[in-house]
Amino acid sequence: MLRTISRILTGLVFVFSGFVKAVDPAGGAIKIAEYLEVIGLHNTDGIALILSIALSTVEFVLGFHLLFGFKIKRVALPALLFMVFFTIITFFIALFEPVSDCGCFGDAIKLSNWETLIKNLIILPFSLVVFYQKDKYKCELPSVNQHVLTLVCFSFIVGISVYSIYNLPVLDFRPYHVGANIPAQMNIPEGADEGEYETTFILEKDGEKKEFGVDDYPYNDSTWVFLESKTKVIREGYQPPITALNFESTDGDDLTDAIINNERTVFLAIAPQLEKASTKNIKQLIEIKNAAFQHDHLFYFATASLTDACFKFDLKHQAAFEYALCDETTLKTIIRGNPGLLIIQNGTIIAKYNHTQLPDASQLSNPLSHSVQALQSTNDKTWLWFSFTVLLGVIVIIFKLK
Repeated sequence: MLRTISRILTGLVFVFSGFVKAVDPAGGAIKIAEYLEVIGLHNTDGIALILSIALSTVEFVLGFHLLFGFKIKRVALPALLFMVFFTIITFFIALFEPVSDCGCFGDAIKLSNWETLIKNLIILPFSLVVFYQKDKYKCELPSVNQHVLTLVCFSFIVGISVYSIYNLPVLDFRPYHVGANIPAQMNIPEGADEGEYETTFILEKDGEKKEFGVDDYPYNDSTWVFLESKTKVIREGYQPPITALNFESTDGDDLTDAIINNERTVFLAIAPQLEKASTKNIKQLIEIKNAAFQHDHLFYFATASLTDACFKFDLKHQAAFEYALCDETTLKTIIRGNPGLLIIQNGTIIAKYNHTQLPDASQLSNPLSHSVQALQSTNDKTWLWFSFTVLLGVIVIIFKLK
């Protein structure tokens, strides 16, 4: 019984972890790049993306074999080594916190660094059981059937990763998904836990430095000179899904409210870095901008690039975009494309497109909501469910033919 539970539980964790990374390989690459930055490696976008796909593929394939109970002798050691390696890594991350979120479950489930370590410490013993009991697992499937299952599993998970790179993540777990209302995602509900924090103040008098709390602060003694303050988190309070969002024009004017609290429809093109943005479909984006203005909608081009880069980009492509400057990490969170396009109505995201799948400008006629619904009816998740159906179908057929 323990042997079976260990195999299934370890397999489920690996399959889930690999899958939620595979549907958003660009997000995994961002997290891996953060780790590489910590050890002094910079500008690793290409390597990080390859590592992201490799990591999700290895996790999913190992978990798939464990979950369905075949080739256990071959996958038991890699699965154990995987768990040992990442348990050690998460131990140091929990201690020193070089990154705030390890990203082990992508954006699907956010765990703190300590929660991730605890999760790994729970799964590690089960992977040890699988390893030491690997010779006792029996599979009656013919060798050919097992090889076919491995190939189908590998093709499925790599296919999802590649598709999500060239389009958008087939499942969007971020707070900027289609249907999300941005202002609502920024609000703190009434009665939400405010958390508990402890603030200490460091003051100096006559060359002596001393720490004071809120209760014993020398409010009436002006001879103490304030140096600095520290805030310690005793208990984290409620944090809204979106904690910071700010757009500015190239002249420094605040555009945030105009973008997320506007009764008029807002087309928001996004390129975190104009210097690295694909310009293959830039003419189509310009046509969409012109169509938006024709129907009295707004169009902004959000980027984290400097103002000079905006002017050079605009001049090169004769685009006449109105630029909205924003934090690069925020823009990468909003959409994985570079560039990508959002359509926002009354603060709600009603459509998202990568530059590889931009809608035809002629389709964006009034009333906009109907045209967008028509465009979204061919949602890419159809491809995902079809792939799931094929995978499950192959599994059923192969196990019936054993």
